[in-house]
Amino acid sequence: MDGLMQAWTAGFTAQHPGTPARVTLRAKFSADFTDPLGRGEVRVAPYARELFAAEEARITQLAGGAPRLVPVATGSRATKGGTHAIVIFVHEKNPLARISLAQLREIFARDGTLTTWGQLGLTGEWAGRKISLHGMKVRRETGNPPGIVNFLEQRLLAGRAWRDTVHEYTDAPGGAQSLEQITRAVAADETAIGYSGFAYAVPGVKALALGETEAGPFHAGTEREIARREYPLVRTIYLATGPAPDAPTQAFIAYVLSPAGQGAIAADAQRFYPLRY
Repeated sequence: MDGLMQAWTAGFTAQHPGTPARVTLRAKFSADFTDPLGRGEVRVAPYARELFAAEEARITQLAGGAPRLVPVATGSRATKGGTHAIVIFVHEKNPLARISLAQLREIFARDGTLTTWGQLGLTGEWAGRKISLHGMKVRRETGNPPGIVNFLEQRLLAGRAWRDTVHEYTDAPGGAQSLEQITRAVAADETAIGYSGFAYAVPGVKALALGETEAGPFHAGTEREIARREYPLVRTIYLATGPAPDAPTQAFIAYVLSPAGQGAIAADAQRFYPLRY
């Protein structure tokens, strides 16, 4: 989000020369902003993902109150590493064409009720086949989840734990990313299901259309559906502040949400979408 933060600070300063904004901390990871934000060393921090529970607790401890998280953009459709939408892949031979978040929850949750493809309506040779699950390692050495796992725990599992039969993948140093490994595993196993990004598709897999419930509507994840936030697993970009943002901080966020601030999003290399498409 470095490019966007620079564009927003320049645009805000041009409109508010008496209250200039400046980038006081540049970092590779959102986690690097946690302590400076909690200590008040920065007033606004970019988070290209939801806060981890440990980060929220840390900021609350340092700042004396819970941080505020303001949605400012919609994540990309398929920019690798760009807070992209999440797609559900199955093997190309799988007859299933669509699935709901409610069904996915029962597939991936530890106490979930769906374990075979027949329970999803498939018949014949598919009816008794066990569903093979593939996903990212749910906790890193820090104790925090990867950003995508954190998102799915909130959006998909809704507080439930992951099923312990999920095949877990981690990024290989100098090699394949976990999302690449997941799609390759799905392509190699007719009974598999896994989550990844649209840009990581490989021959042998197909994306399922997604709906909130079995009643639909279902969305394939087109650019328009994601930009309009119709696709169920669309991501969000945030700005975080302390528990009591001052007037200049509120003015900066108002600028980011204004037509001028939202206009900067379309020009950014990450290919995020304006929040109000």
